[in-house]
Order: sequence, then structure tokens, then C-alpha cells
Amino acid sequence: MNDILASTYFKNFAVPLITVFLSVFVKIVSRNDQFISFKKEDLAIGMDVSITALIIFIVASAGLASELANITSDVTNIVNERLTSVPWLILAFVCIIWFVSTIVRKFGWDNEDELNIYWGILFPDIIGILLLLFVVNWMGQ
Repeated sequence: MNDILASTYFKNFAVPLITVFLSVFVKIVSRNDQFISFKKEDLAIGMDVSITALIIFIVASAGLASELANITSDVTNIVNERLTSVPWLILAFVCIIWFVSTIVRKFGWDNEDELNIYWGILFPDIIGILLLLFVVNWMGQ
């Protein structure tokens, strides 16, 4: 089991797929039973995944900082180098999320209630998955 969880394939494919499927599943099953069970807007999970990736990144960075406080060796330099990039990466995350939300707001709606399949659903989903992959790989280094 440890070999599966530690594999690159699990980290790069299974984690994002499980995240996407769970996000869509929760959106569908939490809807009122009186309404349609599935709408294309249920696939719009990119912003949720992006915010989740940002939160995971911040928590992982805080854990890295606490590890640094307990280490006194050459490893400190390596960990310190990674920590110096954290504020810039958080700023990049915030800018990317802001950019994606602006794209969705300007181009992602077909009408008042329906998202455009490309700019409203696929684009933010792809960005969210890419951000999640980045965080998962950054944590694994």
C-alpha cells in the first residue's frame, strides 16, 4: 500500500482525479432532490480546487517552517531556500486565482444562470488541477 501512495502516478494522477470526482459528487448529492440531479455547472470545480491547493500549500509551508525550527544541520540551508520562495508562490497563487475568477466573470457565462463550457468550466478546472498538481509535487520534494 505504501508503494502505491508513494508512487508518482498516484501523486500526479490519482490525487487530482479523486479531488475532481469528489468535488463533483458532493455538488450533485447536496442538491435538493426536487431539482435536476446533474447540471453542467456541477463540473465547475476549478476555483474550489484552486483555493484548496492554496490552503494545502500554506499549511505545508507552515509545517516546513516548523521543521526548520527543529533542525540544526546542512538541511537547514535547503529548507530555508524553499521557504524563501513561499511568499512569492502564495502571491502567484492569489494572482492566478484572481485572474481565473476575472476570466470566468467576464467570459464564463452564457446567461444569468449557465456557465460557458470553455471559459466558465474547463478553463478554471484545468487551472485548479494544475495548481493542485504543483502543490502536491512541491510538498513531495
